[in-house]
Amino acid sequence: MSVESSGNKVRTTPVTVAEKSVSVAATGAIFTAHDGPDGSLVVAVHGDIDMRSAPMFSDFVCSRMSSKRHVTLDLSDVDFFGIAGLTVFDAVHEYTAGIGASWSVVAGRSVSRLLRVADLESTIPTARPSNDK
Repeated sequence: MSVESSGNKVRTTPVTVAEKSVSVAATGAIFTAHDGPDGSLVVAVHGDIDMRSAPMFSDFVCSRMSSKRHVTLDLSDVDFFGIAGLTVFDAVHEYTAGIGASWSVVAGRSVSRLLRVADLESTIPTARPSNDK
């Protein structure tokens, strides 16, 4: 995926299958995607999810999902997860519902804290970390 930013607008272009990671220079976040051991898609983040990176992360995730495939958002290495990150969950929920896929989150400390404060612990589907890293 190539990401071009002009002011507050972000334009993304489709990715090739070989492109597995994206670095978002403006925020320092790195998004990666790989197949899980069970055939699921695992999308991971290293860095921060904030109002600049959240829309880019949503695009990154949704552009890699396919019908009837489970996607796990591995957020265990997220240093900061701002309230704008909740929009990612909304986008992934809507997209997966539309294509018949499922999703879950592996929440690190910062994500767990926000889910607890926002009283969303029972709403957001969570998963345990896998050992396939």
